[in-house]
Amino acid sequence: MGLKELGAAIAGHSTRVRVAFCGFDLWLEVFASGRVRLQPYKKGGTPAEDGDEGILVPMPVVGDGVVISFDPTLPPDGFRLAP
Repeated sequence: MGLKELGAAIAGHSTRVRVAFCGFDLWLEVFASGRVRLQPYKKGGTPAEDGDEGILVPMPVVGDGVVISFDPTLPPDGFRLAP
């Protein structure tokens, strides 16, 4: 599997994907793609909006706010999607 398969799985998922858990090699491939941006999140795990105060944590996201996360239990090129 690779970046194209991950993108197709996200696009074809029946519900909105909020997190893509990736094996190490795929995680590296996603970050090397140049499509990852940092989006601030606030307490409760919701995306921050302009003017939000308090502790904001930058999370790596792609597309429409899909958080990219490393999962060491997956095969190097594997992934798992979560709503």
